[in-house]
Amino acid sequence: MKLKTILAVTIGVGLCPTLAFCAEGAAEGGSWLMLCFYIFNFVVFAAILVYGAGPLTVKFFRERAREIRENIELTEKGFRSAEETAETAEAQIAGLEAEKARILREMREETAREVARLRELGQAAAQRIRRDAEMTARSIADSGRRTVQTHLAAAAARMARELIAANFEAADQTRLVREFLDTVRQEARP
Repeated sequence: MKLKTILAVTIGVGLCPTLAFCAEGAAEGGSWLMLCFYIFNFVVFAAILVYGAGPLTVKFFRERAREIRENIELTEKGFRSAEETAETAEAQIAGLEAEKARILREMREETAREVARLRELGQAAAQRIRRDAEMTARSIADSGRRTVQTHLAAAAARMARELIAANFEAADQTRLVREFLDTVRQEARP
């Protein structure tokens, strides 16, 4: 396309060098023949431009107009798409805010439930520890009582043995055997 335009301009310049270089003629008196020649050259030049460069120029401007329209349409489509994307993003952001508020509310509720459950578990564990401590204290007290009783019984038996060994006589021995036999007889009766 540009090559044809350059060719047409070159031919026009070659056919009409005086007009192309804007040369002035001498200050001579004009002749009708020269005027006709200039007019003829201009008409040929105009015809070459109209028939040679005209369709190319029209085609160029049509293609350029089509490209501009396509670019405008693409730009408008891109703009509409960007607006839709922005609206979608705004809706999603609003949805995210609502979702964030919902999750925060659920987390607070779950935290409150867990705190209550842990408080109940702590109270149950404290009661169990208290019961275990009471049982352990009772068990230690009972064990201590039995240990004291065992020591007292052992001490009483040792003292009784010592007293008996020191004060035991034959009459006491006869009396003890008699009491023992009476007790066995009474228990043997039906």
